Amino acid sequence: MMQPRPDCRTTRVKIAFLLLAFAILCRFQTFGNPLIHVDEEFYLFVGGRILQGDIPYVDIWDRKPAGLFLLYAFFHLFGPYRIWAYQIAALLSVWRTSFLIMKMARTIAPLGGAIAAALLYICWLELSGGEGGQSPVFYNLLVATAMARVVFQVLLQPTGPAHIRRTGLEAMALFGLALQIKYTAVFEGIFLGCFLLWYDRRIARSWLSTLLDASLWIGVAILPTGLVAALYYLEGHGQEWVFANINSIFLRSEGPNALVLNNIKHIVAVELPLILGGILAYFTMPKVSRYSVPVCFFELWAASSCLGLVVFGGWYNHYALPTFLPLALINAPLWNRTNGRIGLVSLIVIGTIWGEKRLGDYARRHGDRHTMKEFMQVLSKPSGCVFVYEGPVAPYDRAPWCHLTTHPFPGHFHQAMEAQATGMNPVTEIQHVLMQKPRYIFIEKIGPDGENTRTRSLLMEELNRNYHIVYSRRMSKKSENALQIFGRNTMFSTRSIP
Repeated sequence: MMQPRPDCRTTRVKIAFLLLAFAILCRFQTFGNPLIHVDEEFYLFVGGRILQGDIPYVDIWDRKPAGLFLLYAFFHLFGPYRIWAYQIAALLSVWRTSFLIMKMARTIAPLGGAIAAALLYICWLELSGGEGGQSPVFYNLLVATAMARVVFQVLLQPTGPAHIRRTGLEAMALFGLALQIKYTAVFEGIFLGCFLLWYDRRIARSWLSTLLDASLWIGVAILPTGLVAALYYLEGHGQEWVFANINSIFLRSEGPNALVLNNIKHIVAVELPLILGGILAYFTMPKVSRYSVPVCFFELWAASSCLGLVVFGGWYNHYALPTFLPLALINAPLWNRTNGRIGLVSLIVIGTIWGEKRLGDYARRHGDRHTMKEFMQVLSKPSGCVFVYEGPVAPYDRAPWCHLTTHPFPGHFHQAMEAQATGMNPVTEIQHVLMQKPRYIFIEKIGPDGENTRTRSLLMEELNRNYHIVYSRRMSKKSENALQIFGRNTMFSTRSIP
């Protein structure tokens, strides 16, 4: 069995500072930007509503686990600095995750390769929307910690059945917490549980002991989710929890073929270099090392993570983020050969440049802190209720919240694939919203592919009758599309859509 190569404390500290500096460099463009992605804007908004007494799935609906919203509720406690709070926490999560990648990669690769794998993870996150606080940015840390516990406490230092049982409990408890950030962690959790059970049997324990360990590990993994579900049932909201957390995902229909195909192309483009690099890295190792338990563990972990991406589907770009953790790790042995070193360094350089360009393009399309200031200036003259049909959710967190709907996430209104999956009829609900006469409405001039045409038609009729444009921002120089804010007409403003 391959043993980890010891590095002195001074070296580890230098590496830690290197990784932190690189993470800051890669994510610097996003610091302080409240408009990084609609998902994390929504998480922060819901976190704030929780602090005001709203109950997820009841007063404000989404299908994400409650733990994710509680995490963002903590960030919301920082008040005017809450954007910085969640982005700094995301930065530290990426930093710590990358350091764990380095430590684990050190068991199968030279120090240079281990560091390169950690750098590769940091820069590759930017290619699929991981530059901010997407859920995998946080739960990857829990997954990496769990895997590292098993690698260093079981695979490399087996001390007996009791120690394996205890380490398994610690690892599966971490996966239990990860599940409350996003349920897709279940795929890697199943892999780790199966691997631990195989290892349990490998040391010739009785079937009774193995069954006991399996029960303990499964129990501790589902405990956090079970506690949340029990709390909802005790409060009389069990059905709401079941629908949001289990049923709704299966009711969502397929997105438009062109959009799905475009997303798949992007995922393949970012996954393929890491997958091919991992395959080449495997064959750079001596044959005796290829069949060591740690190498097999890392390869199977990467395979299970990629399988989870395929099985879960959806094909949104950020769904690839969990795979970057094990895929970056298995690229580390490329450092064993000169060509491999050139390849690893090239991947890091390409990933960094590609990522920085992507962040700049995204900010130009969707805006930044200055755009947010423009929004708030418009929404304050005069202030009033806001409804976001399409566009950023961040204004909900800053403008007066009027609770026009229990489904404030824009995609639940305008995406046709969500029409039967959220527990509300979007046509009926948008009529309910419009009857309350919101003062401001956000909408894109040209709707996205796969839009619910019925909801847009109803909304446009109302906008033509009773609203006028008070703000418009083109999303790019090459596109005619624009984000528009409509204000409700008064006796002094009766303009219609030009």
